[in-house]
Amino acid sequence: MLEEASTTGGRTMKRILLLTAAMMMAGAGYTFAQDTVIVEVPQPAREYVIAHPSDPVVIEGDVAVGTVIPEDVDLVEIPDSPDYAYVYVDKQPIIVSKRDRKVVYLAR
Repeated sequence: MLEEASTTGGRTMKRILLLTAAMMMAGAGYTFAQDTVIVEVPQPAREYVIAHPSDPVVIEGDVAVGTVIPEDVDLVEIPDSPDYAYVYVDKQPIIVSKRDRKVVYLAR
């Protein structure tokens, strides 16, 4: 009977450890997902940017959602969308948040 209790206790402990590990991994994935939130840019802002191309600029490295556009790059204002500005890189419009200059939309 003592052997049965220790075997059952061992299985219970393994289950607890497995559940704890799974919860920790799920929590780590959730934290990562919080860092990659995609912002929904209003459709009129996207249409404006596409209809009004600006002079293209060169930015070193890859540009992706979340990339910070350097301070020395002039951003173009988007009328009726005061939170956003844009720039064209490699003939592609890129919309950024004016608050932190992070890319929030890439037209591909």
